[in-house]
Amino acid sequence: MDMFFAYMFVASATPLFLWLEHRKIAISSIPFILIMWLLAIAFLFEGFLFHITESTFVIAVLINVVIAHVAALILYTSPLLMNKAKRLTGTSE
Repeated sequence: MDMFFAYMFVASATPLFLWLEHRKIAISSIPFILIMWLLAIAFLFEGFLFHITESTFVIAVLINVVIAHVAALILYTSPLLMNKAKRLTGTSE
């Protein structure tokens, strides 16, 4: 469970890293982050708020893992791909 919460904090920071260059992706990941945290709270207080199974929480975290990894790929590989495309086309700015 500690690993889930550690990743949840990392996934929650993902929109901050993407905000300047990829604002649409950052905004689209916010609802999934909110759902992940709501399911985590529901899982912790199971029986108090409402009954949620463990698998729903795990699925929400896994969806955010995929979103964060795609965002990281876009963030870190897009400059490299842009440079390659510039070199192939012979344009320079």
